[in-house]
Amino acid sequence: MEGQNGSTDTLDIKTAIQIAKILAAAPDERIPMILDVFSKAEVDIDGLDELAEWRALNKQTALIDTDAFVKELTKGRERTDGEYRIKVPEFNQFCNAKGVSARYARKHLFDSGLLRSSTDNGKTNYTCPVQDTESKKTERCVCIIANN
Repeated sequence: MEGQNGSTDTLDIKTAIQIAKILAAAPDERIPMILDVFSKAEVDIDGLDELAEWRALNKQTALIDTDAFVKELTKGRERTDGEYRIKVPEFNQFCNAKGVSARYARKHLFDSGLLRSSTDNGKTNYTCPVQDTESKKTERCVCIIANN
């Protein structure tokens, strides 16, 4: 946690437990409001934004028929080295049109064994740097592993 003057403060265990209880009991739709209150009180707790996002995104599981999603996403595309390479903005636009978070969709596809990942500083990244064969530029792509 970072204080007003840039100094690093730590929460005592009692306060941390109270915050955890508040978050655990809160309905998902209230998490952003709770995080806003903590922010206004200048209590910045690393990971809470991600927690709120993942809680909301996990509700989308039922929205994705994985096979249909992948089939539609890869329809008419060429495979390269056994995978479909979709540029990140294009993947994001596809997901947006489907009403699904692109971040959640990438994680879901990875968890389903259908997505190649890369590692950046020890952290799993659900996109991969790919060099365009014509322009020779490297772009980040969502790489869907072809099953057939």
